[in-house]
Amino acid sequence: MVAVGLEIVVLIILLVLSIGLQLEARFSAKDYLEDYDQALDEMRNSLNVVAQVLHKLPEMVPQFSINENPLSQILQFFQQRAEQGSLGAERLRDDTGAYSDGTKEETKEK
Repeated sequence: MVAVGLEIVVLIILLVLSIGLQLEARFSAKDYLEDYDQALDEMRNSLNVVAQVLHKLPEMVPQFSINENPLSQILQFFQQRAEQGSLGAERLRDDTGAYSDGTKEETKEK
């Protein structure tokens, strides 16, 4: 009878301890959840700011239009070079056919 009473007391003590641990876990989980809620609120506010900036972005981008073909300037450059005459092989070679800078050297006769 004493052994049965002792077992009941031990079971009651274990039951009280387990209830206490569950209550403590709930209170600590509540603190963690509040921290997570604050972090989520901060992320939500940050995303709202980013969304507002993205909505205003088309207004902030300057509007421009190209009235002419962008390649036309390059083509005009090549046309001007062709009209001026480019340095051909004839200009780079001297009378003997060797490449030179266009100046003539005087040869000394002995």
